[in-house]
Parts: sequence; C-alpha cells; structure tokens
Amino acid sequence: MENIFFTKPYTASDLIAWITDLQYTISGISTFIILLFFNPFGSHAQHFDFNFNTSGKRVCLATAEFDPATTRINILLHDSLANSGKSTDVYRRPMGSIEWTKIASGIPAGIGHWSDSQVNMNECMEYQLRRQNTWTFESKPYDAIGYTIGCTHFDNTLYKGRLILLVSEDIPALLPQKYLLLKKELAADGWFVDELVVPRAEGWDSGDTVVEIRESIQNIYNNAPINDKPAVLFILGHVPLPRCGSTDVTAPDAHEVNQGARGCDTYYADIDGIFTDTARYDPEFLITTLADNYPGDYKWDQDFFPSDIEMAFGRVDFADLNEPSIPEIELIANYLDRLSRYKNVAEGYDMGEKSAFYFGYDNSNDGSYRSLLNISGLQNVYQNQAGLDHNQWVRENGPFKIYMQNRSIPDLNAWKESGMDATVFSSDQSYWGFGDVPQGNNYSRIRSILAMDTKCLITLWTTTGINIFHQACTGLSLGLAMKQIMNHNEQNRYLEKAPQQYDTPDWWNRTHFAFYGDPTLNLYQIAPPQNVTLAEQNFVAVLSWAPSKTAGVIGYHIYSGESEYGHFERITSELVTAGPYFIQDYKPGNWYMVKAVRPFTSGCGSFLHASLGACVEATFPLDISVTKSSKKVNIFPNPTNGLFRIKASKPIFCIEVLNNSGQMVHRIDGENLDFVLIDLTHIHSGNYLVKVLLEDGTVETLKFIKTEF
Repeated sequence: MENIFFTKPYTASDLIAWITDLQYTISGISTFIILLFFNPFGSHAQHFDFNFNTSGKRVCLATAEFDPATTRINILLHDSLANSGKSTDVYRRPMGSIEWTKIASGIPAGIGHWSDSQVNMNECMEYQLRRQNTWTFESKPYDAIGYTIGCTHFDNTLYKGRLILLVSEDIPALLPQKYLLLKKELAADGWFVDELVVPRAEGWDSGDTVVEIRESIQNIYNNAPINDKPAVLFILGHVPLPRCGSTDVTAPDAHEVNQGARGCDTYYADIDGIFTDTARYDPEFLITTLADNYPGDYKWDQDFFPSDIEMAFGRVDFADLNEPSIPEIELIANYLDRLSRYKNVAEGYDMGEKSAFYFGYDNSNDGSYRSLLNISGLQNVYQNQAGLDHNQWVRENGPFKIYMQNRSIPDLNAWKESGMDATVFSSDQSYWGFGDVPQGNNYSRIRSILAMDTKCLITLWTTTGINIFHQACTGLSLGLAMKQIMNHNEQNRYLEKAPQQYDTPDWWNRTHFAFYGDPTLNLYQIAPPQNVTLAEQNFVAVLSWAPSKTAGVIGYHIYSGESEYGHFERITSELVTAGPYFIQDYKPGNWYMVKAVRPFTSGCGSFLHASLGACVEATFPLDISVTKSSKKVNIFPNPTNGLFRIKASKPIFCIEVLNNSGQMVHRIDGENLDFVLIDLTHIHSGNYLVKVLLEDGTVETLKFIKTEF
C-alpha cells in the first residue's frame, strides 16, 4: 500500500492526481466526477513535484489509458487544473509515423480528460499535447508540449527484425560460450543477428579502418530484404571508434575544450549520410589531441547528422579503464552475465515497475516528466528528495526501471558502496559523458560505471538532448525509442520541445551521442518457460515445457526457425494456455521456441509482451510412410488416442468428425494443406467417422477408433 501515499504534504497538484482517473465523457464533453468520499487516494497518486509556472510551461504532463469496454483511449492531462487557464490541443499519429494530425482543439483548463474513440484494437497511436504560447525563450514564444501513446492491447510478440552485431574479434575468441549465449538470447528475444567481426582497435584514433567497417555495415544493410532492413547496431568490445566534428560550434557539453572530433558511432548508424574529411580544426585549447581534425585523417567534418540515422545504436566498450581495476575481458564477461540475468529474470534481477528521478537541470527534468510517466505510469514514478546520496537512495527505494540523476557527475565510490539498482541510469553534467578517450578525471566515467558489478545495463548522457523516449512504454527497445529524438532537428521536427538553456538546436541532431549498453534492451520483464522438450507421440511432434515463474502470464506462443540463432517466426495465431503443443507442420532440423506472454499496463495503455524464448532442436523424423498408400485420404495412427494425422492426395478444404449418431463433434478447415493434424484427445472412446472434403469437391469418408491408451 505504500505507493498510494504522498511523500510530502498534500498540495493542489495532489488533488489533480486524485481526480484525473475519475473522469469520463458525456455527449462528447469531458467532465469530472470527484469521488473523494469513495476513493480519497485515487490510483494515480503523485510522488513528485510538478509546477506549471516552471516546468509546466514547457511540458504537458500526460499519460494514456485504454478502455476496452468502449474501445477508447483516454488521455489524462495530469497538470490541467494548474495550467494557468491555457487550453490544450491534441495531435495524433500512428506510432513510427512522422506527420501529426490535429484531432482536438481548445480543451479548456480544468478538464483533465479527453477521449479518442477513433482507435482500433491491436494498435499504438502516439499523441502530442500542446498548450500555446506558454514559454518564452530568447524573446520568442513557444508551446508547452507533452507526449503519450495509446496502446489498445497491442500485440508485441512478433518477430522484431534484424540487428547488426558489430564485435571486436577478441570477444568471440576469448569468451566463446558467453558470446554464443548472447547471440542465442538476441534471437530468443525476436531478433535476427547479422554478425560482423572486426579487428580490435589499437587505440582511440582508428584511421581508415572505420571506412572499411562502415562499408561492411552498408553491404549488410543494402543486401537485407527491402522490408527487413537492420534496425539496430549493437557494438561490443573495443571496435574502432569513428570521430566527427570540425567547426567552432557549441561543444556537446558547452565547454569549448570538448569541441572537435569526438566519438561518433552515428557514422556507422547513418547508412546513406555523406561524411566529408576536408576541414581543419586544431585550436590549442582542446582537452585532447585526439579531437584535432585535419584534412584526409579519417576524422569527419560533421558536427550534425548529414541525414537521418537508419539504425539505433549502443556501445559496450571497457577498454582503458582504471576504475574498476579489472581486466577488460573480465568486465565484458561480467556485463554479458548481468545482461543474461536481466533477460532471464534471474533471482535478484526482477527490476519491477517503478522509475525515479532527481530534480536537476531543466532539460533533463523535462525528459523525466515526458518519458517516465509513460514508461511506469504516474503512480510508479518517484522523486529523490533526500539529497545527493543517489545510489543509497536507489538501493533503499528501488529497484527501478530507470533512475535519472539529472545533475552532477556520478560518484564512483557511491557506485562501489551502494551499487545502482536501476536498469537504466542517466545524468546531465559536463565531461563525464565523453566515452571516447582512456579514463581520466571525469572522462569515460560513463563507460566505467557501466562496467561496475551493479544492476545497471545502460548509461545515458542527457546533456546531448536524449530526453524524449516515451516510446519505450510499449515494450520497444530503449535504443529504438531514442532514435527519433536523435534524428530530431529544426527542419523535420520529429519530436518537438520548447527550447531552453542546454536544449536548443545547438544540442539537437549531434553526431556525438552517448548511449552505452545493449540498445535492444526493453524495460518489461517476463521469466521464460523452462525445460522445453520435443518428443514423438503417435507420429506427432509434441512440444512440452514448464511454465514461467512470472505472475500474470496468460499463455504461450510457439515459434519456428531454421537455426538456434534465428530468425524465429511465430506459428501460433492464438495463445496456448499450457503445454503440450502438437506441431502441425513439423520439420526435422528446425528449432522450436516457446515464449511466455503477459499483458502489461503502462502509462501508454495496454500491450501484450513476450518473454525471452526457450528453444529446442527438432532432431527426429516422423514416420509418414503410410502416405504412400494409393488411397486418396489416409488416417494414421488408427486406432488412436485422439491425436492423429490426415494425409490426402490433394489439398483439403475441410474435415468433419461424426459420432455413431451422425452428430458432428469436430470440424476443422484444411487451409489448403494436404497434411493436417487433428487433436481429439478430449472426446469419448468409441467408433467415429471422418468426412474429408477435398479442394476438387471430392468427399472421402473413413472410420477411426478412439481409444484411451
């Protein structure tokens, strides 16, 4: 019950939280019913400060709920009563699209609820909320803007797509088993892995090796199917690091010593962008000569993306760290172990539903407001008001999906003493976000904290404008959720936000973004099923498994692939509530996978999410020699315990099973197959007739005996 109480004295903003979930629509007019007598501590208790006169002038505080009874998305405007009389406009687009369509205008202040009835089941619609002319920056007016997504039982259990695993050659050589497990678990998560192994970088200036690597990435991308291009780039190990930057623009952290040619994995992620190498930039004040840029040195001129990046990306690279003082290969091994424990929800790695933040710099605070409410829901977002002992506070109040420190450089001693009980950690401070040099002072601390033995698997630097990632609330990987804000600029305006200090076009769309960790990671955990087996039973392949240990699992989906490394396609159209599962189109040599499925309700409606898959190889053939019979239709085995196959010489239109009284007890469509699996284990023993209608109109009638053996 702790999470329904406030951590501070009640305020007007608390009242907002009590009532926003008690709103409904009558005749298209949004209205409140305040039922404090019945529910004085409503389901959306607020655990943090939000002041319209400061943050609220830039941000609309919103989440979404799905009402299955009316097939509506209810947009909850959590700051409506405090918005100084400004009305709200609503825009919508299908998730993943670019163009917005206005669907509501002038929702009055004090109306904390608006419903969208123009939605369908199994989709996600993205919403932008705007209040006009609430914010002034450099004498120009801007709108307060917020985002949410409405998922209508969206099915997030299908194939996810391709990714490129770009790995330095020492990792597979020195960690073969852990590396193979990583590839298997990426496939089990729904990805098809395009592997690219490259020589380990010899230092931090890789010269022309980055050109060859990018050409290999481009070849993989261009040769992939047109409808299945790689969506993610996962960089593992000390892979040669591209560098970009050559002009006297604002440095990524506003300190001129950090200008110049800085780390630029976006060079790999931008498939068709044109990068030039003609500029000279070598002022004496640069902090490192690695940032000096000269014509023809394979350090690229661009400070901003030359075009949209095609792939999300993330890097796990622990080279040249002195904290922790452990060999690099051991740090990689430890990270892969922690990553596997998270994906399998090992003991101690269930990270729960909560997220939290510390009130720091405004641009990062706005990121917390826009994103965390959607990912965890308003009732599960907490603010650290205790002070600067971040790690201790997280340990005592977590675990968390995300902890956004939002100010100051992470303290290494605090990480050693208290760990970091959050899957994702971000902060907003100069210097520490640069991971493109050997560790020293505060440089490369963003890599060193990721290397520590904590629960943290992703570290972000929000200084560079990565502060809108609400799309992760749908189960989308965090890397993909951040790709659109990385591509956002003044011209395309993919994800608008009111500019402010340290969050203007000087920081948007930069070639230097710091995302460290596995970019495929999503924030909703389900333990996979266990002990998956495949056996033959009466000429039928039977898949069995032990259930997931996660509460709330509603069933399982089955997948098939030609390799343990993917890709796996789902072969079940409906959830299987429990095993065993009888494989109809069994193929020896294939791999079969089982995933547990659970519905989640976030601040973005509801969606179905799948666990990591557990798979088994199909090693045995099925004896179907009976199909060589001269009869048009055959049943085998016969007698049967109720599980049998029908084989026909032509495609089957439908099958009807009749009892001795001529009553139909079962019917199945043939789906134009000539080989159909029937499961009648639930019917009584006895003699039955099977009528098989072939595609050419021929009807064949056969007898079979149902037994109890």
